[in-house]
Amino acid sequence: MTKVQISLVLLAAACCLMVAPTSAIYHIVGGSLGWSVPPNRTFFEEWAKPRVFGVEDHLLFPFTGLHNVMEVSREDYYNCTLENVVKLYPFGPVILNFTQPGEHYYYSTVGTQCEYGQKLHITVVPGEGSSGRIFSTTEALGEISASPSHAPAPAPNSAPLAGPIGGLEMVIGCLVSFVAWQFV
Repeated sequence: MTKVQISLVLLAAACCLMVAPTSAIYHIVGGSLGWSVPPNRTFFEEWAKPRVFGVEDHLLFPFTGLHNVMEVSREDYYNCTLENVVKLYPFGPVILNFTQPGEHYYYSTVGTQCEYGQKLHITVVPGEGSSGRIFSTTEALGEISASPSHAPAPAPNSAPLAGPIGGLEMVIGCLVSFVAWQFV
């Protein structure tokens, strides 16, 4: 094989490693409000209603300070009790990755935040997720610049906000390709 052929093979392999799956969606809980005490008790229910949460999707709870996220049983969710706690996430932001379909119930255990509606129930389905709304590029950028700390969930079939392979992996892949090219 010539240097050019080997370089092309290594470049193709590096590109395959750097491609992130486009079906995974990052759902930013609460949109621009984030994970905080909502303006009404049904806010997070209304936020989740148009969305489809799929396996491999990510749920981002953007919060700091006097909030937390606790995954609980269905009964605890509806009664704001702590009888069957699944997991506590005391510090934010919290990013959860769904690997299996199923029901998930979350709320904040700080004070009376649960009673005021800071709780979220979602159903994760086996297929792909959907943000429930298609953003134009201008509209999405406008929302991001209007609220720099909370970005909207990406539209279906768009690239995720972050992927499993980031900048360091890309640099390493390029360096390996360059070094291999030098020695062949």
